[in-house]
Amino acid sequence: MVGLALHRNLIRLHGICMDSKERLLVYPYMANGSVASRLRAIGHRDSQPPLDWPTRKQIALGAARGLAYLHEHCKLKIIHRDVKAANILLDGDFEAVICDFGIATFMDYKDTHVTAAVCGTVGHIAPEYLSKGSVSVKTDVFGYGVMLLELITGQKASDLAQLAFDEDVMLLDWVRI
Repeated sequence: MVGLALHRNLIRLHGICMDSKERLLVYPYMANGSVASRLRAIGHRDSQPPLDWPTRKQIALGAARGLAYLHEHCKLKIIHRDVKAANILLDGDFEAVICDFGIATFMDYKDTHVTAAVCGTVGHIAPEYLSKGSVSVKTDVFGYGVMLLELITGQKASDLAQLAFDEDVMLLDWVRI
């Protein structure tokens, strides 16, 4: 599916290696890891410097461009279904590259949504997708919004380690309309 969409903000498959026991996909090396790894490393002894605001803006815009391409410029819309900080990689220039299309789905332009089994990451799943299995461009926009909150606040969308101790573990609980 990734091979169908060629854009600077989407991971590009370089090759496939297969033998009788293994199948490997070969992707380019992303020197700056993922957005999640850069945000979570702050404060660790071996951490790299925090992302400055111009870099965060560049990342947000790059991810938005990649999603816009998937939704508006492919032969069929591609809905990622798991947009999150861990699935936004950063190249050597901190250009955002969307990866992990393992649960992505196609959608015809005439359709407003498709129904699919719920897959994804806690804290990033759109409410209509979680409750009805309704997948649309909105599914990715919701995940992108959560990723933006993580990018701005430096906090995880959900802290599963605290679920047993705290009812307000969702980053979205902090947002008031």
